[in-house]
Amino acid sequence: MHERLKAYAHEVRWGALEALPAYLRPAMVAEQKVIARDPGNIRVTEYEMVVPPTPAGENKIVQTARIDYLFRDRQVVRSIMDQQSWEYEPETKKWYRTNAIPAFE
Repeated sequence: MHERLKAYAHEVRWGALEALPAYLRPAMVAEQKVIARDPGNIRVTEYEMVVPPTPAGENKIVQTARIDYLFRDRQVVRSIMDQQSWEYEPETKKWYRTNAIPAFE
């Protein structure tokens, strides 16, 4: 679990927003709305864990992260409170995000 959450945070911190849907359950990927219209124009300045991973049932956890970012072309700073739900899939031996990834708007 910790490795998967760490990898997800790493993708966010380094601005690899187009890679985030890979952390969703496969059936959810097609339903995911656009995370960022121009990912290259977004620079994440901070990813802070506000609520650490907390059990939410069998093979489930929730956590909340605050993501601060800016639009490079406008130097407009924004913040998202990203409430994440994760579930372990025993068949694939992977943790998947089970709620939508918020948009960077």
